[in-house]
Amino acid sequence: MKKKYLFVASNEWANWGGSELLWSLAAEKLARQGHEVRVSVPDFVRGTPQLETLRSAGCGIFLRPHYSPFLHRWTRRLFRFLPEYRLMQLRKACAGVDLVVVSQGSFGDIIWWLEAFKAEGLKFAIIVQSASDLWWPDDVLAGRLAAGYEKAARIYFVSEDTLALSKRQLATSLSRGKIVRNPFNVSYDARPDWPETSSYELSLACIGRLDGATKGHDLLLAVLALPHWRKRRVHVSLIGTGMNERVLRALTNDLKLDSVEFAGHQSDIEAVWKTHHALVLPSRFEGMPLVVVEAMLCGRPCIATDVGGSRELIRDGINGFLAKAATVEMLDDAMNGAWDNRSRLREMGAQASADAHAFVPRDPVEHFVRDLENVITAKP
Repeated sequence: MKKKYLFVASNEWANWGGSELLWSLAAEKLARQGHEVRVSVPDFVRGTPQLETLRSAGCGIFLRPHYSPFLHRWTRRLFRFLPEYRLMQLRKACAGVDLVVVSQGSFGDIIWWLEAFKAEGLKFAIIVQSASDLWWPDDVLAGRLAAGYEKAARIYFVSEDTLALSKRQLATSLSRGKIVRNPFNVSYDARPDWPETSSYELSLACIGRLDGATKGHDLLLAVLALPHWRKRRVHVSLIGTGMNERVLRALTNDLKLDSVEFAGHQSDIEAVWKTHHALVLPSRFEGMPLVVVEAMLCGRPCIATDVGGSRELIRDGINGFLAKAATVEMLDDAMNGAWDNRSRLREMGAQASADAHAFVPRDPVEHFVRDLENVITAKP
């Protein structure tokens, strides 16, 4: 039986990223299966290839004016009509829907939606892609969020760590919480050749947007500036673009790091691994890092900070190396482990591949869509 869905991207501050993959691919799949699918997104994603793909699949698109809770007070006054407009649009978009699926950008982004869904009597599910120890809601917001979360028919978390942290931050049971896997950007059966010939003894790829606060590139540069790393034949590719590219380039120049290359955006991730031995990910917080899953599927060990879901996949010294904390000292320890075991990295990569295949299904989107169908038919 055909159903009606509304997908809401609540993210009000960043363009299309990895956190939008799961809901958007699910929306596309459901639309192509003949279900009625509507999508609500901020208007700054207008014209993006991903949005046009949803439109071509048959999704109804509802663009809403961008409103950020971080705008200056005087600017918010100019946009005071937006909550009312948003509510009018929501009522239009959700008319007759069987389920609303909202992807959480941040606590500040999602609270309005949760309370609006409750007020409108809608059945809804939440996707939580990440949480951070660095940002806790205050007591008032935590109480409102807990009330909204507990009204959800399902709350999807991308890692056990994200679920556990959310329980602590909101002081609620999240009894309808469930772990879900994100789709990935490599073939499930990817087998890129190992980089046998290289002028470097260790070639690392750091994949992710150039956002120092989240991804910790500054920690990586500080490690590479240490005397023992300057002496080593190592190459690090920073793959991605982002708001801190100019600063990170300047920092690299100031530190006189010849070992670092800014490689920009790379759409063919499997090709990246033909020239790199391992992933290095110095993040300060994560949900379930997609780049870790992709690297391991491609048979590459990972060097990552022990944040988010990384510890759920990476086994220190077996299929990769975990830095105990996002500090220069701890990251250096983990990277030294990779250097000392560089003759074993291919073997460790084979183990990483086996572990990743046991961890993620071949088609995570199909699993997610099936569960959404179960949520619709489940009794309250």
